[in-house]
Amino acid sequence: MSNRWLPLALLCLAVQAHAQSPDSDRLTLLQLYDASRLNDPVMRSADYSHRAAQNEEAIGRGGLLPQLSLSSRYGKGGRTDGGTDASYVDSDDYQSNSVSLVAQQPIYDKGRWSAYQQGKARGQLGEVQYEVATQELFDRVAKAYFAVARVENELKLIAQQKAAIAGLVEQSQRLFDKGQGAITDVDEARARYDLVQAQEAENQAQRVAALRTLSGRGSLPLLEIEPMRELPPDTNPLSEEHDLPYWTALARDTSPELAARLAQVKVAETEAEAEKAGHYPTLSLTTQLTRRENSQYQEYSPRQDSYYVGLALDIPLYRGGATSASVRKATEALAGAQADADAQRQQLTEDVETAYAGVVAGYAKCRATQRAVESNQRALVSTEKGFQGGVRSTVDILDAQQRLFEARRDLLNAKLDMLQSYVDLHVHTGQMDRQVLSQVEALF
Repeated sequence: MSNRWLPLALLCLAVQAHAQSPDSDRLTLLQLYDASRLNDPVMRSADYSHRAAQNEEAIGRGGLLPQLSLSSRYGKGGRTDGGTDASYVDSDDYQSNSVSLVAQQPIYDKGRWSAYQQGKARGQLGEVQYEVATQELFDRVAKAYFAVARVENELKLIAQQKAAIAGLVEQSQRLFDKGQGAITDVDEARARYDLVQAQEAENQAQRVAALRTLSGRGSLPLLEIEPMRELPPDTNPLSEEHDLPYWTALARDTSPELAARLAQVKVAETEAEAEKAGHYPTLSLTTQLTRRENSQYQEYSPRQDSYYVGLALDIPLYRGGATSASVRKATEALAGAQADADAQRQQLTEDVETAYAGVVAGYAKCRATQRAVESNQRALVSTEKGFQGGVRSTVDILDAQQRLFEARRDLLNAKLDMLQSYVDLHVHTGQMDRQVLSQVEALF
């Protein structure tokens, strides 16, 4: 393992050891990211692809440097017609060996130069694709963590609702036993309790599935997560100076998604140039040293050394139309890559607008829903007092409780949606890092 991954490995092991200890804390968002940075299968694949892409430029450069090869032949030969020639050999068989050292240096080769440019473009594409994968990891981690939080919030509210309804069932039963209540009040409370119990069983199954997805991100055991705070943030997470035009302009300059599309356009351009190079001649300097040994010529020196230095010129004339077809294909591919970049630019603008609106509107919704929670809480208290005074029924209390729990659930979901939009906004603009994730964790 390289040195740059050692801190991550140690941190991941520390997270796992801490999580498996009997008195360990709950899994935090940052801990999940640190573990996923090392163990997430998609991120590991991106790491390997990134390291592979770092060799692209060297591969292309190799075609511009001298090419050196050594070849040898060792064998026997002879005549098959049965004749002999006594002036040269006493036998039809002879030994023939040779060794050749060949060096070639391209002087003008547009194809090799285009291959070098293509290697640089592919290397740059690998870099930006790795940045895309790095940003997308934050998004996957946040979604997995928030999915568990969403189910946990639902289960917490259901447990509180069950406790409140169970108390109402007992109270209604006592009143009925004393002859002060109706059996319909008892039946209504028990029916609502059974319904909430069914919802709890469904959410328990969803919770297990969400936890398994969460643990798979970082190859961690099934762990509880930090409980979510119900109150919304005091202020908008986004700075007032950073409006929508700021984020849109930032995305055009720093978005790794757009940079990856533009890098693909550059690769397509170099591929088109490489295909066009098939129409151009090539010129190279060639040298060759050869040593031959032939037992057939016994009266002469059995070993002969020779050398050759010269220029090799290759002019393509006709290759069946394959070169022209390849140029047309590469040109169309380049046009397609440019169209994909334009589409990505438009999609990026829409994604940034959606994420920005999600944060701004989400914060406003959180504040409004918080006021709704407070209003429903007061309404429940009033309904309970009315029930004690004989002017409200059990159904009224159950409805008031339901409205309160729905308002609290809406508040928690609105907060999660706002935080996810905050993550999306930074991912699309390439600004997501551990510091931003720490801010999200603080708001959680």
